[in-house]
Amino acid sequence: MKSSNISVVILFYRTPEKVITKLNNYKDFDLYILDQSNDLELKEKVKKIFPKINYYGVSSENKGFAKGINFLVKKVKTKYFLCTQPDTYISKKSILRLKKTLEIKKDSIISVPRIKQFKNFENSQKNKKIFPVNKILGAIFLAEKNKFKKIGMFDERFFFYWEDVDLCRTIKKNNFKIYLNMSAYANHVGESSVKENLKSFIIRKVYFKYGELIFQSKYKKLKKIKIIRESIKFSLLTIFFGLTLQFKKTLEMLCFIYAIIKFLLIFKKANKNH
Repeated sequence: MKSSNISVVILFYRTPEKVITKLNNYKDFDLYILDQSNDLELKEKVKKIFPKINYYGVSSENKGFAKGINFLVKKVKTKYFLCTQPDTYISKKSILRLKKTLEIKKDSIISVPRIKQFKNFENSQKNKKIFPVNKILGAIFLAEKNKFKKIGMFDERFFFYWEDVDLCRTIKKNNFKIYLNMSAYANHVGESSVKENLKSFIIRKVYFKYGELIFQSKYKKLKKIKIIRESIKFSLLTIFFGLTLQFKKTLEMLCFIYAIIKFLLIFKKANKNH
């Protein structure tokens, strides 16, 4: 039996086959999936487990987390949607508790479970059942769709990383609240949702730094001196790690330098258009 009024939206990108077993938790919900690594083989395996998936898109272009989730949310027909990742486990009971939170708290837009790997509350609050928080983990949250769309959803300038931090700012600006339900639990393994290779390593490093610069620029916190200081620092560290044969650290520094260049080029283009 389908659980009314809740859909589950999930992004795949080079997702290991072993993690799809966690999707069994969502068999009673409308399911919307977008694979941005063009894995047709995985699609066939998932559809055998869930023959009634509402939407399963496959794309050869990785448009990032923010744009991918926004794309799926626009397709959702239910009042609520659970945004989650393949490496995150949450029970049906916890999902329904999150829904109950949104129904009780009329000023809410998002409800989140307690996550073992992510603490977003003070110790003094742990004896409360439901209370507002300022931070979420983009890997798992339940949202009221129309309110989420009303505030503009995720800012698609973020590829992944920082989009959840930015969303929390947007929610506060629009006078909505995020509630943590301590009786709802989730387990976020992290990183295991992607097969690690050179390409995924580069993407993660580039877009973490790039997202940081976008975020700071958006909220007028980015100073020119930081760009200059970090450009010099990462260049010197690239030389040092290269000379000491630390390949991974050398590549990481090059990723940060590329992120700065990418940001400056886009920033320059945006200013030119205005």
